[in-house]
Amino acid sequence: MVAATTSETWDAAWTLTMRAHRKRLTDNISDSYPTLGRFRKAGVMEVETGGKEIQEDLMYGLGSSEWFDGFDVLSTNAVDGITAAFYQFRYNATSVVISDTEDAESRKAGSTKLITAKSKQAMTKSFDTVNSAIFGSQSGKSMLGLQDICAESTGTTLGGISQSTNTWWDNKREDFNASYTSFLTKSGDQYEGTLRMGAMWNECSEGNDKPDLILASFTHYGNYEAIFEGTGMTRFVESGKRAGPNFGLGAEGDVTFRGAPVIADRDCTTDNMYFLNTKYLKLKVQGGKNFAKTPFREPSNQLARVAFVVFGAQLVTNNRRRQGVLYDLA
Repeated sequence: MVAATTSETWDAAWTLTMRAHRKRLTDNISDSYPTLGRFRKAGVMEVETGGKEIQEDLMYGLGSSEWFDGFDVLSTNAVDGITAAFYQFRYNATSVVISDTEDAESRKAGSTKLITAKSKQAMTKSFDTVNSAIFGSQSGKSMLGLQDICAESTGTTLGGISQSTNTWWDNKREDFNASYTSFLTKSGDQYEGTLRMGAMWNECSEGNDKPDLILASFTHYGNYEAIFEGTGMTRFVESGKRAGPNFGLGAEGDVTFRGAPVIADRDCTTDNMYFLNTKYLKLKVQGGKNFAKTPFREPSNQLARVAFVVFGAQLVTNNRRRQGVLYDLA
């Protein structure tokens, strides 16, 4: 016997009001937003109160220091060595629209509240948009992304500072495909993928300053896992070992590389892997615009109510050379 079906076209109001059902709304469309989630949990998101721009003060040079004896003449030359990067806030709005007829039809006893469902729908879309923007590049009125901060090419300008004339203001980069075959190709007893991960790690490190978060697509996250699964060994975060320097960025069960959690994100460019030091990377959020919901208002010529989920922020860095990207991974 053929399964019973209905031929109704379901819109939001009908879905939430007709027939007996559990009071839940299950997301079947958006990507997860692991990177934004980790940023929020680990303090990478910082709230700023007011201001049109974000100023990050930078030190790029040191003064003179010399050994002397007795009445030696000492240098009094002034050394600048201090400047600032400036970033503008960017704003995103996601609408919540409910007509009077939808509102009336959704008042059936036991139905999911339409306003609750629509608000969740808008909030999910807002999270999804911001997480995607983190991995993108600035375009139009969007915020900066990792493709801007960890640029694949030289000579870029970020925060009003040109890397062409300020070599200290450049991220680390490596074109994997230019010299290597594939992530899982062996070079002696080692894999090309992990060899280049180690090289990029070292490039981004100095002393105790090391990457504390690695972001990858599911393709190369899977390749990294496959290397250890093939040997019967995996490096991961245990529940009893989460109080280290990366606490908050890592979660129990995360695969790690040299102590830093490796996170897969569907929004990450397929052939990129980012090595981040979140000590110098922040998602600055405008106070009062942290996924804030505006009051509902009625248009003058419609029987409906409109509200918005508003997010104002900018992705910034104050030490670009501590951030890196492996790109064109194969």
